[in-house]
Amino acid sequence: MRGFEKKADLESALETLRSCVEPVGEESVALEVALGRTLARDVVSGEDVPAFDKSAVDGYAVRAAETFGASPTDPASFRLTGDVLPGMSEEVEVGPGEAVRIMTGGVFPRGADAVLMVEHASEDDGRVQAHAPVVPGRNVARAGEDIRNGQKVLERGRVLKPQDIGVLASIRMVEIPVSRRPVVGILSTGDELVEPGAADAGRKGRVVNSCRYVLAGLVAQTGGSPRWLGTLPDDRERLRAALLGFDGDVLLTTGATSTGKEDHLPGLLAEVGELLVHGVNMRPGSPTGFGRIGTTPAVLLPGNPVAAVVGFDVFVRPLLQLQLGQREERPNPRVRGRLRRKIASALNRIDFVRVRMVGEAEVEPVRTGGSGVLTSVTAADGFVIVERDDEGLEAGTEVEVFLY
Repeated sequence: MRGFEKKADLESALETLRSCVEPVGEESVALEVALGRTLARDVVSGEDVPAFDKSAVDGYAVRAAETFGASPTDPASFRLTGDVLPGMSEEVEVGPGEAVRIMTGGVFPRGADAVLMVEHASEDDGRVQAHAPVVPGRNVARAGEDIRNGQKVLERGRVLKPQDIGVLASIRMVEIPVSRRPVVGILSTGDELVEPGAADAGRKGRVVNSCRYVLAGLVAQTGGSPRWLGTLPDDRERLRAALLGFDGDVLLTTGATSTGKEDHLPGLLAEVGELLVHGVNMRPGSPTGFGRIGTTPAVLLPGNPVAAVVGFDVFVRPLLQLQLGQREERPNPRVRGRLRRKIASALNRIDFVRVRMVGEAEVEPVRTGGSGVLTSVTAADGFVIVERDDEGLEAGTEVEVFLY
């Protein structure tokens, strides 16, 4: 391949990507293992929560009107007629001039309409003294106060958090409909690549394949299931067989996607499927390409680790989010700050610049030696996006930082 015929604009490349992504379908999982999974359907409650009126505090169930005017010097007096403990289902009733001792969570008695907090009462010889008034409804949790029967409580596409699991438990859902985890194959290419524990890993000319571990973590973090397919040499026929033999949901490759003599993957993808984009106006990661083999998306990421991370963030993350039925969005928290020094860029190219936060909301670009310097990511707190219409950003410019 002689070179990129024409680099794609990032937004048009993303539109092309979106047009060929389909949801992966759903499965049912137990409540206990649903954390972090993506809801495949809206969840509608089939019952009220709480299911019955109950006390919100420890105290005494009374008729509120009978406490009006009560004070420490002139308390209202009630006959203590019983107890209601959490878990009791027996019917209890409060009559005129009566009070029932009740614990938090206890079923609220008939005839009462408020709970006098224990802090505002005293007991003596079978009677309860109210030292303060209560109004009707005070300290009573009504049935359906939290969730109503028929209420939509969680929306399709939501990534389940611990508090969501609690909501699902409260409406007694034990099997949860979630999107199936996309199986993401990771294939590395390059005669120079070795594993960290290989005997020749420290030999001159060898490069440890750190990229596969970063990508596997990013896939898992996004909700996919990474599948390691191995490292292949720059051998055209073996690479062809690997492309045709993959049977998962997304294929990621690293390396062999630029324009050199041994960069076989773009041409092979065009032969066995479709090469939709090759070369994007962004830095790092401009050799990124993607297409599909049948209906399976295939993303060709550069072999340089930082470029691969950026390519994942820009293309693979939204791809997986769409497959899972999630909203397409960056998960990074964001902060604002002012640049301590200039960021150089070029028109018609989007730059993802690694930065760190310094002092009081100041932002400093991380000095790097290129997209192969993986420590530039660990040294950075996040990145700043320089848009395609900006010819760099001057020192003092207020910028938005996407935190790692």
